[in-house]
Amino acid sequence: MDFYYVTLECLEKSLGVKKKVLGQMEAFKSFGFNVSLIKTVQKGVLFRVFEMQKSLKINKNAVYYFRGFGFLFVFFKRKLRKLKKNGNILVLEIPTPIITSEKEFVKSKDNMLVKKIKWFLFNHSFPSVLEYFDLIVEYAPEDLKYTQGIENKFVYISNGVDVESIKLKDKNESNSINLISVANISYWHGFDRVIKGLYEYYYGDNKLVTPEVFYYCVGEGDDLENLKKMVEELNLEKYVIFPGAKSGKELNNIFDKSDIAIGSLANHRKGLFYDAALKNREYCARGVPFILASPDSDFPEMFPYVFRVSSDERAVNIKEIISWYERLIQENPDYSIEMRKYAEEHLSWQAKLMPVLERINKLSYENK
Repeated sequence: MDFYYVTLECLEKSLGVKKKVLGQMEAFKSFGFNVSLIKTVQKGVLFRVFEMQKSLKINKNAVYYFRGFGFLFVFFKRKLRKLKKNGNILVLEIPTPIITSEKEFVKSKDNMLVKKIKWFLFNHSFPSVLEYFDLIVEYAPEDLKYTQGIENKFVYISNGVDVESIKLKDKNESNSINLISVANISYWHGFDRVIKGLYEYYYGDNKLVTPEVFYYCVGEGDDLENLKKMVEELNLEKYVIFPGAKSGKELNNIFDKSDIAIGSLANHRKGLFYDAALKNREYCARGVPFILASPDSDFPEMFPYVFRVSSDERAVNIKEIISWYERLIQENPDYSIEMRKYAEEHLSWQAKLMPVLERINKLSYENK
């Protein structure tokens, strides 16, 4: 059966999204689908819309898996109607709950005209566009405002990873403890909480600062300059390193000298109190213990390789993290291998997308 993965997102702009899309495509191929990618390469929003209008062909009896359209769906309703009439199965993946996107529009720093345009497009896309889809895939519960009457269309999963493509980290042989975060850096990642924690660690009551703790904040993004300014103001240039966006061997090298990874520490800033981030799963596959502030269903409370901090604005306590880590490596000397095994068994895209496959197979049978 033909399977078209359709996305308006610029995959080259976000390595995380690109890895996710390619990982999902490989999983659907392993399920026996003939998978093709329909994407755009133009930079401007309207140019991408025009390009997609040309690229999105109307076939019959296939699966169309949509992602990354957001409020731009208003321009594709006619296409969706034609796809439905031709007996296709339409699947929509929504990475962030619609209600959360709605709240982000309200809080955005766009000027009033841009806000009004986006709000107009959003309200003409949702919830009306949902009627065209047979299946809606989300990573967290959606608000009743958007699910009422179509609850049976929704299936909830968590993010997966292509474990085989991710290198298991080498052991850090230095005497320092190295923290790492990898992200398209945004305010809701809460990396400022780590920087404030380092300030308290080095300039607070801790007279004998040992071990040395360094933080590698990998990536680009909207909040990067704010973090750099904070590091300069707090005189932490020696301890906080900004390598920029890294991938492949360069990223592997940074992970090899890292001990603890940083997940999202401020999801509450965008009204979320759960976590399903791809990077958490990648940290696990690499065998790096990590820090979270919000619950993640793939890592239950008893999972020993996650240090949990409060979901608020307080600086993280570096001394507590060090104590936890030293206890962890003493009690679980093979922690990296154990984390890798857990990822292989629980976090692959094949495992995560199985509920989606089952629903697609059921829809295909009903359409015969």
